[in-house]
Amino acid sequence: MTSPPTGSRDAASAALLSAPGGPPHTGPSFPTAESSLINSQLSPTSTRRISLPDGAELTAYLDGPADAPVTLVLVHGLSVTADLWRLHTPPLAAQGIRVVRYDQRAHGQSTRGTAPIRLEKLADDLSFLIDNCAPHGPLVLAGHSMGGMILQTLTTMRPDLLPRIQGLLLISTPDGPVTTRPVPGLRTRLLSWGRDLLAHTCTHAPAVVDAIRRRLPRSSPWALSTAAPESGRTSVPVVCRRGLHHTATRDIAAFWQALAIRGSRPVDGLRTLGPRLTLLAGSADVHVPAGHTRALVLRLPQARFVVTDQATHTLPIRHPHAVVESLTHLLFTARNH
Repeated sequence: MTSPPTGSRDAASAALLSAPGGPPHTGPSFPTAESSLINSQLSPTSTRRISLPDGAELTAYLDGPADAPVTLVLVHGLSVTADLWRLHTPPLAAQGIRVVRYDQRAHGQSTRGTAPIRLEKLADDLSFLIDNCAPHGPLVLAGHSMGGMILQTLTTMRPDLLPRIQGLLLISTPDGPVTTRPVPGLRTRLLSWGRDLLAHTCTHAPAVVDAIRRRLPRSSPWALSTAAPESGRTSVPVVCRRGLHHTATRDIAAFWQALAIRGSRPVDGLRTLGPRLTLLAGSADVHVPAGHTRALVLRLPQARFVVTDQATHTLPIRHPHAVVESLTHLLFTARNH
């Protein structure tokens, strides 16, 4: 048996090095626009519509062989789409695995449905997706930001899936709620005040915000379209900056409120995974600082912790190799389990 590929290790910050539990693993920083991942040959992508009990329909994008020995499921966060994983899917599918991406409800080409927006409901959506697209065989799961919170919730709701989960990657995932005041500093305080004002307006005057959004150019990520989602008419996910073009402001506020519920989430399911769990954080992330992810790591002593130097909250887009490397490590383990 050969060893899985590993990357170079950069030094983490002094604060992280001195934290309890020892220094984290540190991941490399990679170029983006010139990245060789962009030049990877695209594999054929198919789409699947998954109907949920409340009337919502998820759009899933499938790459790689249907009879692959392992299925990888990628879960994006708030305001983007399955397009978040566009640089990662080709090289991962080229490893002979099945790659499943999907648009969260009320994002991209997935519809809203009628159920209240809660983390538990989003985890239930993912449960339906797995039962539909990967009902059998080993799984490797990865989620960014809200996607990681959904995966954490799923491991609590579906303990029957734990024996199948041979690897799980949480990217920029906090221990507890997402907050508008994650780190100190004038720039961050100004940004936080702006977010607080926006969140307050979206919550208490959504119709006013909707009216403004309808007047924005389509190039704006906050534009609101009056047309229905494309509903899977194309196998290419909607680009991330248009992830909320069909999402009403009241629903954006509901997503944010679901992420801001205070208190640490249970980790019993994650703890069961032991060394099959990896947490990836960016050293320059001001939305979910590496220290917030480390707080989760301290509750999971067997987990692998990787800090990518100079990475912000856009880590999957700006440092795709760091994500592919971590997933390749987990997929290697899953194949040789």
